[in-house]
Amino acid sequence: MILSFFSTQGFIVLEIFMYCLLFGSFTGLISGLLGIGGGIAIVPFLAWLLPPHGMPVETSMQTAIATSLATIIITSLSAIYAQNKRGAIDWKVVKYFTPGIAIGAYFGAHLVHYLTTELLSMVFGGFLLLNGLRMALKLTPNPERKLPSPLPLSLAGSVLGILSTLIGIGGGTFTVPYMLLHNVPMKKAIAFGSTFGLPIAIFGAISFIILGLKNTIPIEGNIGYINIPAFLGISVASLFAAPIGVHLAHTIPTGAMKKTFAVIMLFVGLKMFISAIF
Repeated sequence: MILSFFSTQGFIVLEIFMYCLLFGSFTGLISGLLGIGGGIAIVPFLAWLLPPHGMPVETSMQTAIATSLATIIITSLSAIYAQNKRGAIDWKVVKYFTPGIAIGAYFGAHLVHYLTTELLSMVFGGFLLLNGLRMALKLTPNPERKLPSPLPLSLAGSVLGILSTLIGIGGGTFTVPYMLLHNVPMKKAIAFGSTFGLPIAIFGAISFIILGLKNTIPIEGNIGYINIPAFLGISVASLFAAPIGVHLAHTIPTGAMKKTFAVIMLFVGLKMFISAIF
């Protein structure tokens, strides 16, 4: 009986790992190819994958968001190293922005802990719909302003940290448009997005571990809210696939790919939104 239980659990863990290994290759490719955070794809994928593999429905979205953030730690470190070698990161701005982002990530994780799976699905579905429309219509902010002084910059970081942690994505999706709005050159804005993804992921993941350990519902394969086989599978694959995506971005036109991904986001976002309501 005991051997049967452990063999079944071992098979489930291996199956989750293999699924995520394959999917991590896809998210790594689209991150490098399209310049978007992998969390946009990882969260809905894990929300679909984990419940049939024994994850309680009540904690499936929390686990998907937390695991997505944890994988961003690995990819952000690689991106920061590459950006810093090119001198693209203004560490003075990072110094003022990071404390606010860290505080925002902490409170964002607590919001996720207390919200229901249905509400989180609606929030993430709505985000996908808006982001899909933005990508399809090529809506970009009109940069006319300069970056504010340290205190407003830190407050802005808090808001962006909350939003990023709430839906389990890296910093680029929100921080890049914010930087562009304040007349920061595109290359530096992308570098900031990669850099701010790290504190969001670290503080968000730590908070999710602590909050998940307090949860009364037992979650197999998790440390807190982070699913370990999913984290390992996605992290390993995306680490190798992202450079391939970057190479492809410089060799093939990405306009059609962006439109295709926009359609996918609209479809998945609408499905998550409707499923949460009905």
